[in-house]
Amino acid sequence: MQKLRYHNTTVWWNLIIICVLLVSCGQKSVKTSLAERKSLDSIISLSRNLDTLSMLQKRMESEGNMLGSVIAYKEMGKIMRNDSKFDDALRLHSEGLKQAEEIDDTLEMVQALNNIGTDYRRMGVLDLAQDYHYRAWTISKEWHDTSYDAKKNRVVSLNGLGNVYLTLGNYARADSALRMALEGEKELHSELGQAINYANIGSIFRHRGMEDSAWVYFRKSMELNQRVDNTLGISLCHTDFGSMYERAHQYDKAIAEYEKAYELMEASDDEWHMLNSLIALAGVNMAMGNDSKAMTYLDKAKQVANEIKSYEHLEDIYYLYYKHYKRVGDYSAALASHEKATAMRDSVVDMEKMNRIQNAGLLIERNQQARVMDEAHLSLESEKSARFLSSVIFTIVVVILVGAFVVFFYMQRIHRRNHLALKRLAAMRETFFTNITHEFRTPLTVILGLSQDLQKNGQEEVKDRAQTIERQGKGLLALINQLLDISKIKSQVGNLDWRNGSITTYVTMIVDTYRDYARTKNIDLQFYAKEAVTMDFVPDYVNKVLNNLISNAFKFTPEYGKINVTLWRKESVLHVEVSDTGEGMDKETADNVFKPFYQGETASKHIGTGVGLALVKQVIDAVDGSVSVESRVGEGTTFHIEMPINNVCKNKLGEPVIDKAANMPEMPMEEKALADSDGADNQCTVLVIEDNRDIAAYIGNLLSGSYNVAYAANGEDGMQKAIDIVPDLIITDLMMPGMDGLELCRRVRANNVVSHIPIVIVTAKISEQERIAGIEAGADAYLAKPFNVDELRTVVERLLDRQRSLRSKFSESIDTTNNKEEEEVKLTDTERRFLAKTVDHIYLLLDKQQLDVNTLSDKLCMSSRQFHRKIVALTGCSPASFMLKIKMKRARHLLETDSRMSIDEIASRCGFEHTSSFYHAFRKAYGVTPKDVRRGVGLIEN
Repeated sequence: MQKLRYHNTTVWWNLIIICVLLVSCGQKSVKTSLAERKSLDSIISLSRNLDTLSMLQKRMESEGNMLGSVIAYKEMGKIMRNDSKFDDALRLHSEGLKQAEEIDDTLEMVQALNNIGTDYRRMGVLDLAQDYHYRAWTISKEWHDTSYDAKKNRVVSLNGLGNVYLTLGNYARADSALRMALEGEKELHSELGQAINYANIGSIFRHRGMEDSAWVYFRKSMELNQRVDNTLGISLCHTDFGSMYERAHQYDKAIAEYEKAYELMEASDDEWHMLNSLIALAGVNMAMGNDSKAMTYLDKAKQVANEIKSYEHLEDIYYLYYKHYKRVGDYSAALASHEKATAMRDSVVDMEKMNRIQNAGLLIERNQQARVMDEAHLSLESEKSARFLSSVIFTIVVVILVGAFVVFFYMQRIHRRNHLALKRLAAMRETFFTNITHEFRTPLTVILGLSQDLQKNGQEEVKDRAQTIERQGKGLLALINQLLDISKIKSQVGNLDWRNGSITTYVTMIVDTYRDYARTKNIDLQFYAKEAVTMDFVPDYVNKVLNNLISNAFKFTPEYGKINVTLWRKESVLHVEVSDTGEGMDKETADNVFKPFYQGETASKHIGTGVGLALVKQVIDAVDGSVSVESRVGEGTTFHIEMPINNVCKNKLGEPVIDKAANMPEMPMEEKALADSDGADNQCTVLVIEDNRDIAAYIGNLLSGSYNVAYAANGEDGMQKAIDIVPDLIITDLMMPGMDGLELCRRVRANNVVSHIPIVIVTAKISEQERIAGIEAGADAYLAKPFNVDELRTVVERLLDRQRSLRSKFSESIDTTNNKEEEEVKLTDTERRFLAKTVDHIYLLLDKQQLDVNTLSDKLCMSSRQFHRKIVALTGCSPASFMLKIKMKRARHLLETDSRMSIDEIASRCGFEHTSSFYHAFRKAYGVTPKDVRRGVGLIEN
């Protein structure tokens, strides 16, 4: 009576829920939000009666609420599955999958696939179960939904796959799938899901016989189940504990665990799982010989199984009856129990039921394949239409392109004809200006030469007039060159020499050329660079523009005035300003300042622009830039240049250090040069002595690809580093604090350690007198700032090639006694004296039996590293090789001239402790043995 009253109350509650739900879903929802979906799911889940759910599903389907219908099918299928009606569950879940696909609801589609997979798994059709779980996992993995439900579906599919593999005995794949499921549960913070997966993984270890690992996972599952108070999970864990104790034959502990599981299931009215505990208790008691208890548990299990019609459990129960009766010898009862167990197994999976299951599966698969075929057919038709449309479009585009190409080709021919005509005209104009310029230069060269002669030999009055003639002649020559430059730029003759590099460093070198002149005029010249800018530019154009603007500023700036050159970038535009505090210009003059030979007038005197500023305008226009001027009378003038910043030129000019506040580059290649000093150094070392950090880094980066580069910030530091590392070449500035470049040259040439090193002076002081002074001080080359990159590289390579040539010739000469060949080795007097002194010390140390590299370098007042670098630079040989060749020459001389000395004595006199070593070295040097020389056999020079 009490059960009937409870049933009626449940039915009334379900009817009330249906009414509320139907009122709220009168129209078909186009798109269901996550909140609405959860609300709908929770309402349907409360209806646990099949009749109520069936009515609710039909009503929702008729009203167009397909999502509600899908959820109802899902819940009805779960109820059928829990009642072991797997075929009905499969039918309901399949119908739900069909409707989920119709409304394209991926979330419900994945859940339906997982439910069908679970249905097949309960039936034992593991291949189809695997297929559906795998499809669910694939869709959930490819579907980019990060909601909780979507992630949970993915974990459920992995769990299903893991259980299929576990049932099949494929423990490796089961372990992989279940561990992925476990990680998913951890990400979802689902302790219940983690507990289930820990238990499943523990079962894998139990099947593998890994008892310790199984215990770890079962206990972790128990801990999580207790934390979430999951009665069913706790009961299953006790059952797992009991099975572990039973496997270890600890039957008392196994019984205790099984009884705990039984008590929990008995209290929860979960008769299905309670049967597992009863059967386990019966089995363990039977194993212990407690037949009375075993039969009590079996009888009770039989009663419960008959009540819930669980044929699967009845099969296990009758099988235990069969074992009991067989053991006690009651074979008739054992046979009857065995027959009943077989009947239960057949009733669970009889042929008719299996056919229904297979037919349902085939129907599902056939429907799915039909949908796939329809979709493929539609896709094929769509692809054909798209292909046809693409062919038409392609044909039209090809026709248009052919027509455009024909028109373009015709226009190009016309343009080429015009271009060739203009090019011929420009060439004629350029030829005219070139010829007339050379005509002017011939008499100007004679005039300038005679004026210089008059200054040397004439009287004071004649000298003054000769200087005036020279100054005006140089001005006229500069004017002719500027006219020629304007003509070249206008006619665009020749290819521009674009380079990519730091324009900041290049401008720095140009400004430095005027510092000495600024000091003589008492004018404050300053250069400000807000940042280092790397870009494409034409070095010759930069020279012309800045030299004109800066020299123009000096021309109109009085004593104690100020000239500022400022460079910065704004986005992709370079800005350069040249400002002075000179006389300034009025507005009319400023507006016409870039016109050739324009004559303006200020309050004090006439201002003539000549062609210099016109050349500046032409140059800036040629590189797509702009130049403007701001000026006020009595306040000064500012020229402003803007140029686009591009970095497309592959011809690099060198990339300087950007951080101006950083210290002088600390010899980026010096450590390598010092490390290689003990052996053969395949790369030459260049020492750069420059007080300007940017210029030093600029020069170093130009050479670092081919040579080792070391740096020094002034003359004193440079001299010391030259002595320490003995470089192959020195590049130095002329004007430096403390010791200047000329004094550095003199000291290098006076020092035995570094006197052989070629020196290149790079400076802003470019007068003839300064060049002569540099050459007299010992410089091998003299370059003016801003120098040409190719010229610097060529000079450095030429000087180093000369050093290599000297080494090669000397190395060849010391292998022979031909004095004529020795005379061809063109060494300086200092280098000859050094080598003669070295050879003398070698002979002296040989006589004292003290010859080695360290002793020889000490005698020459050098370190072993310095001596190594010096001797390699002069001879191309290492110190050891050089000493060996001297030893061989001495041995040869003694063998040929002193027949009284034995070969052993000669070997000792030549520094060999063992005669065998002497024989080997002599034969390697001359191709014959010492005995052969004594017998008169000719020597073979190697």
